[in-house]
Amino acid sequence: MASLFRDRPVGAITIVETPVSQWYARKARVTVAVVGVAVDAVVTAVLSVFCPLLLAVALGALAGLACGVLAGVLVRVWPVLRVLWWWSFEIASAALVVGGPVTVAHLAGRWVALAVVVLVPALAVVVGPVRRLLAMWSWVPVVRHRLRLCFAGIVRGAGGVRPGSLPLVLWSRPTPAGERVWLWLRPGLELADLDGKAGRIAVACWAKQVRILPASDRYAALLRVDVARRDPLAGRVESPLVLLIPGLREKYLAEVPVSPGMPPVGLELADIPEPPAPEPRGGRR
Repeated sequence: MASLFRDRPVGAITIVETPVSQWYARKARVTVAVVGVAVDAVVTAVLSVFCPLLLAVALGALAGLACGVLAGVLVRVWPVLRVLWWWSFEIASAALVVGGPVTVAHLAGRWVALAVVVLVPALAVVVGPVRRLLAMWSWVPVVRHRLRLCFAGIVRGAGGVRPGSLPLVLWSRPTPAGERVWLWLRPGLELADLDGKAGRIAVACWAKQVRILPASDRYAALLRVDVARRDPLAGRVESPLVLLIPGLREKYLAEVPVSPGMPPVGLELADIPEPPAPEPRGGRR
């Protein structure tokens, strides 16, 4: 238990940086003390009404110790839980790729699982919409990690920001232009700290442009990052409006479909007859 709250990384492989680990170790010790004393006082006060005072004090001490240690462990392992959340997309994908065929093999047989392993990637490569969808989703974890690395540099360069203040990536998904990511800022950062850093974030994400906008009217910590790496409006869109241009009317008249319900194209206002005047209704009373 003592080694869990010590000011050093646990194990030989560094999952969390040393300053962050030390800061969370100190925070965990404070949490153990505060939660333990608070729960001890509340439980002792409540149980003293129903049982002898000594028994209430003993039970309150046990409850305070248990709740304090539990809260301290949660605070201490939070950096590891955050790392697991950062890699949740990869972990879920690996579990699906490995666990899916294994489950099919147990349920339907090894040959069916082998067919699934061969046919599913082949269809993903051959079918165009599926291939493009997978390519769009493959950029999502890349953007998540690139944003994390970029914000780590921003946090280190910001004065007065304590360790462990990296924004939490809540959700991310692909868009027709690129990716969209929702962030929750930790105390010590604000939207103004990101002014002038959109280009730096775009370079880190290998994108063309990045826009950082507030995502909520109530919470200033909730931000939306729009990563644009392509222009969805760059393709050609056929329109019957080109028929209104005299020089292009004959060229596109046979190529552009025109709805039968459209009015005749190329008429002047003088060629359109004026509608008859409406007849007066009623008379003088």
